[in-house]
Amino acid sequence: MNEQPCPYPKDRLDPGRTTGLILTGMGGPDGPDAVRPFLLNLFGDPMIFPAPRPFGPLLGKFIATVRTPGVKKRYLAISPDGRTPQLDTTLAQARDLAGRLAARGLRTLPAMAMRYWRPFPAETVPQLVREGAEQFVVVPTYPQYSCATNGATLGFLLDGLKAHAPGRPVHVIPEWHLQGGFLAALAAPVIATLQRWRDEGVDPGEAALVYVAHSLPQKMIDGGDPYLVQTMETVDAVHTRVRAAVDAAWLDRVAGGTHPRLAFQSRVGPIKWLGPEITAETARLAGEGRRRLHVQPVSFTCEHIETLMELDIELREDAEKAGIHHYQRGAALNLDATWLASMADEIAARAFGAERAGHE
Repeated sequence: MNEQPCPYPKDRLDPGRTTGLILTGMGGPDGPDAVRPFLLNLFGDPMIFPAPRPFGPLLGKFIATVRTPGVKKRYLAISPDGRTPQLDTTLAQARDLAGRLAARGLRTLPAMAMRYWRPFPAETVPQLVREGAEQFVVVPTYPQYSCATNGATLGFLLDGLKAHAPGRPVHVIPEWHLQGGFLAALAAPVIATLQRWRDEGVDPGEAALVYVAHSLPQKMIDGGDPYLVQTMETVDAVHTRVRAAVDAAWLDRVAGGTHPRLAFQSRVGPIKWLGPEITAETARLAGEGRRRLHVQPVSFTCEHIETLMELDIELREDAEKAGIHHYQRGAALNLDATWLASMADEIAARAFGAERAGHE
């Protein structure tokens, strides 16, 4: 695994003490009125929007203001109350993990803390302390490490822990991009789709498979950010599982079947981002005569606007206009039991020194 740009606390936690388990991420609006402040916080962070100063903050504020009406409509399109489903799913994941850790004799209090909108660490950490948390384990909701995601959220959370729980042991798991259960959970929907197509007698020459990840400014990668390398490692490991499960002779004729294809989504602003962009890649595949496409996101632990809107609605429409008649999108992790069992195992082993249960 790639070394992170900065060290994170990895205190060995006491299995006899009450532990606050915090899942952390960027977050999202909890209603229409939260969209503008969420976007202001997001685009005001130079790690997310690395435009040159002194114009960066002003441009970020301008983009946030201009985008607010459209983003409100997009959230209302995926949720009747305009609330991101990311918040409820993340808390449900934390509660599931706490239950699995409790089964191993580890008393754990589940919680979440976000970077750009509520609940912030200043709310989450004091509440856990009031509930009896004596130590903390922190897990980012981004499998692959980037300074713009894990780095920004972990730094913000650690500041909150220092302010509201000073001196208490903390163990951070900064990335988990090759975790067994994670890889198995991503491979499962790909395998299911491809095997179904094969069983239905689909011509593999009309089929395509693309893995998709959240994009990142190219300058971050050029500066040494490990995100691209870790994302490619994830995709390679997932695809190895896919090739082990699907008939090779059929799969080799699928676009992206022999060697995995990776594309990117969610570019913002007038700077160079990682490519190829998923919409352009979809159009290119359609131009080659591919009429079936399975898209598998590899960056997200739960459904939110970038899967439910960008992939399920917008990309589907673009794909159909380009000539792809069968569009399939694999799920994010959500409450996948294989992944959650593996993550609980990871937490117990890395934070508490427990023996691994061997979950895949």
